[in-house]
Amino acid sequence: MGIKIGELARKSGVPISTIHYYVKEGLLPLPEKVNKKMAYYDEACLKKLEAIQHLKEKRYYPLAIIKNILRRIDDGFTFDEAVMVEDALFDPMAEGEVAVVDRAEFLKLTGLEPEQLDEVERIGLVMPYFKEGERVLYNQDDVKIAREAIAQIYRFGLDPKDFRFYLDLGHQMTDQEVRLRRKVTNGLSAKENIQVTTYLTRAVGVFRNYILRRLLQQKIQDHIQSSLGKKGRHKGKRV
Repeated sequence: MGIKIGELARKSGVPISTIHYYVKEGLLPLPEKVNKKMAYYDEACLKKLEAIQHLKEKRYYPLAIIKNILRRIDDGFTFDEAVMVEDALFDPMAEGEVAVVDRAEFLKLTGLEPEQLDEVERIGLVMPYFKEGERVLYNQDDVKIAREAIAQIYRFGLDPKDFRFYLDLGHQMTDQEVRLRRKVTNGLSAKENIQVTTYLTRAVGVFRNYILRRLLQQKIQDHIQSSLGKKGRHKGKRV
């Protein structure tokens, strides 16, 4: 018949109020009601609660993503198969754990002032790894860009808004990548779709970084060659 919510909470370690919330959000199925005061949950909810807590506490995935992962598990995928795409996209660290910090710790690690962080988040140059309701967490990618890029912008008195073009062009690039993914996976089975999307996500990341780095290197080389050519012509005139 199933188990009552009290037993489900005791076995899973998840509070009753949280279980009700997961049901409301569609992460858990509705219980089978016997009468107004009694309802039974499928025992499979124990496994789902275990998966939800792991994905929340170890990988810090938002509930919308967790819901999608659970949907794949319901469709017959193993846990590892179900999280393949998200693992490729969000790139969790070793052993499936992501080192994350809250806002106060993030400010300490990066040296940014609160108003500076507010500004670059408003512009979109820093996009917290996890943001759900009042809970905001930053991972090592956020720390790295804040230390190595954002801090230097303020150090040299530059205007963060001048870097907004990265977002504008980034939206164009990612839109094209989504279209490419749809084209490549069109007609594939669900399992094939996940496998191809996983490998494509990793390949696109490498490809994007390589192309942008090479383009910048080529433009700098062209600029140097042009500058050297001008100097040579000017020297020739003086002779």
